[in-house]
Amino acid sequence: MSQIKIFKFFSVPVFEFQVENYENINFELLNFIYSLKKENPDGLIRSNAGGWHSPFFKMKENETIKKFIKSFNGPLFNIVTKQMGWNCTANQIVIINMWAIVNKKNTFNLRHSHPNSLLSAAYYVKANDQSGEIKFFDPKDAKTMRHPEISIYNDLSSDTVKIKPEEGKLLIFPSYIHHAVEENLSDQDRVVISFNIDIK
Repeated sequence: MSQIKIFKFFSVPVFEFQVENYENINFELLNFIYSLKKENPDGLIRSNAGGWHSPFFKMKENETIKKFIKSFNGPLFNIVTKQMGWNCTANQIVIINMWAIVNKKNTFNLRHSHPNSLLSAAYYVKANDQSGEIKFFDPKDAKTMRHPEISIYNDLSSDTVKIKPEEGKLLIFPSYIHHAVEENLSDQDRVVISFNIDIK
């Protein structure tokens, strides 16, 4: 048999980036997030199942958030847009909203997507091995509706993919891809900052 060539068309990227000096940044972010939670203990109800969802941050007014954005802004966005093949500059990329989620033990986030933006992100402020992994779902609905029994999960057969949370890790992915967060089984809070990105 002649050699078979496999084309993997229409890929869905998830970019992973480790923020430098994240320990100091995360210390300040935790203080900021818990102060917001103290001011507004009810928070918002979105995809959170039992966890706390903050109101949107006032990004231009808070020095901690500005420092956090500066830790990844610019070069990272240039890499992401170049890989996506988009004709734009870093100056055109805008973070349109940002918020925090605190998941205590036995809480999680339901499957959802982020409409009205191009890219979305999750940054781990506080997490451990039992905090609950983020789970991405294959956006090709037809593939998930009907398929044979799967013996090997790989790039072609899997309809879900999980990524383990690690402090200082930033994930950027297309906003259309559905994702969820598994139940936090640890005794510590899982604290995440999420944001949406658009091009103006």
